[in-house]
Amino acid sequence: MGWYSGTVTHCYSTGVVTGTSFVGGLVGYNYEGTVTQCYSTGPVRGTGWCVGGIVGENDGAVTACRSAGAVTGDSWVGGMVGWNKGVLTQCYSSSAVIGNDCVGGLAAVNAAGGGRMTYCYSTGMVRGKESVGGLVGSAYEHDVVGCLWDTQTSGQATSAGGTGKTTAEMQKASTFLQAGWDFVGETKNGTEDIWWILEGKDYPRLWWEAAKK
Repeated sequence: MGWYSGTVTHCYSTGVVTGTSFVGGLVGYNYEGTVTQCYSTGPVRGTGWCVGGIVGENDGAVTACRSAGAVTGDSWVGGMVGWNKGVLTQCYSSSAVIGNDCVGGLAAVNAAGGGRMTYCYSTGMVRGKESVGGLVGSAYEHDVVGCLWDTQTSGQATSAGGTGKTTAEMQKASTFLQAGWDFVGETKNGTEDIWWILEGKDYPRLWWEAAKK
């Protein structure tokens, strides 16, 4: 979808997506819509700005989604979302991200006027020239809560938001539980059982991924 303002649920994309600006693996521009329990694994390439593994620009809500395809662009390039002016929650990206200005493992920009990121993480390699972050490239408002990134796999020790951890730490449930994440089998952080993990072997996964096996 190029421009969207409705509801996208239980969808996925594996194809190559190319364009200029507002380019996403699933949605180019999410205008006040919702994207839930979706994923994209194909490479996403833009020659301009707002390029993301799932959404190019998010002005709505992206929840419980994952991205894995390589993302390349010029400005505002993110593993999950290029420009986030909406809500990004309970998502993760393993996408490699390459750009020039404002480059982030999960989101390039968490913008003023509504941008909010909660309980998300990223692990992909991140490369850029200016405003580069393991999780977020640039944040006009630091409304980033309970989010983490892998400092080793990303190659980035800093971010405009979130907390950096080693690979070993990112593969421990305790790291995320301390940040307030709701895991299967615990009730302190909630009872929705959103996340699960193969302790010491892998990063957290979403409950719906286990349900698909």
